[in-house]
Amino acid sequence: MITAAQKPNIIVIMADDLGYNDLGVYGCKDIPTPHLDKLAKEGVRFTSAYVTWPMCGPSRAGFLTGKHQSKFGYYKNVSAPFDPQQGLPKMETIASLLQKQGYVTGGVGKWHMGTTNDQHPNAMGFDDWFDFLGGGLMYFPLDHPSYKGRFSPMKKPLNHKYLQHTLPVIHNRKPVQWEQYLTRELTDAGIRFLVENTEKPFFLFMSYNAPHLDLEAPQQTIAKFPPKKMSKLPGVSPKSRSIYGAMVYEMDQGIGKLLAKVDALGLSDNTVIWFLSDNGGMRKTSDNRPLRGAKGSSYEGGIRVPMFVKWPGKTASGKVLTDAITSLDIGATSLAMAGGQPQQAGLHGKDIRSYLTQESTQAPHQTLYWHTARNMDPEGVIREGDFKLIIRNNRVELYHLKDDLGEKHNLAAKYPEKVQSMKARWLEWDNDKKPPLDR
Repeated sequence: MITAAQKPNIIVIMADDLGYNDLGVYGCKDIPTPHLDKLAKEGVRFTSAYVTWPMCGPSRAGFLTGKHQSKFGYYKNVSAPFDPQQGLPKMETIASLLQKQGYVTGGVGKWHMGTTNDQHPNAMGFDDWFDFLGGGLMYFPLDHPSYKGRFSPMKKPLNHKYLQHTLPVIHNRKPVQWEQYLTRELTDAGIRFLVENTEKPFFLFMSYNAPHLDLEAPQQTIAKFPPKKMSKLPGVSPKSRSIYGAMVYEMDQGIGKLLAKVDALGLSDNTVIWFLSDNGGMRKTSDNRPLRGAKGSSYEGGIRVPMFVKWPGKTASGKVLTDAITSLDIGATSLAMAGGQPQQAGLHGKDIRSYLTQESTQAPHQTLYWHTARNMDPEGVIREGDFKLIIRNNRVELYHLKDDLGEKHNLAAKYPEKVQSMKARWLEWDNDKKPPLDR
């Protein structure tokens, strides 16, 4: 039995569309990220960390529920935010499971799980939620001069993208006014939650919108990243890379302020802090090297993400772990830290506490699975040891990641028996997927 005093505070910080190689600790040269680099070096950093889908919505649905999203029929991003058939169905989340363990739960930023009353974060386990319900938000208030009246006053009906990105900022169920750059607004909201919730264990989900499109940042920050000094990347314009760099830098600065408040409140020794991206970086802005592909792809550049965790007094500083883990493990491990039972709760991730501390050096997963189609079509990925099989449109690709991280050499023809056994295992796993929620 874990007492309340023994239960750690848990913070999960999630970036949106961050490239695998866009933090200094992962090798980035053109965007300084000192606060995230420091956090990674104070804890355990993973080099084979995965999310459950290569785009925002299903990946976040998997993380928030701790379950593979195909097992409850969540196959694609919410496109029409007011359609009650789109989004997350009423079900347990990591937040609601932690509530049952005596945690106060807070969320800040991007939701993207639907907008009905039953889909609202407050109905999904979050005691306190600040910001927006759509899949993104413009980074300045809609009357900001840079928009030149595009949104206020409105001149014509909005398309689906801007309908998503112009929903109101809310605190719980009430709209609020905001005046500053969105990333700074989110950071301040996270800090307020910390200040107001020091009396009992808390869970805080910092769901940053950056560096997701649109590309926007304060001009004084963009000026720190002259296009001519940005890394030259195929398909990425120097100007786009410049603004993207400013967005990542602003997020890092905000995270630095958040972590400084954790220290100032005397919470550091009992606060576990996770960081990850929700999927791979965008092709037009990000550096996913040495991985192949980008957001939306079943290659490593779409599903492998930067991830690290600091567990004070438990994890060794600066440890780099190379075995495959998944974002589903965050929920299972956090619930176990809080005194809950991940398997009893039906979570699909694993409690990897002993792996984090290296009390056990055994790889947490022998096999990982993905369903990557936007419907029930038999398309997906299976990773078994160092072998990875991609299944789509009755075609298969087989790669050996240890020898070929860039997925340049398709070995399917060379190892037909391996292809058959891995495909059969994936088909068996995929057999109990559920029909799409929006049928």
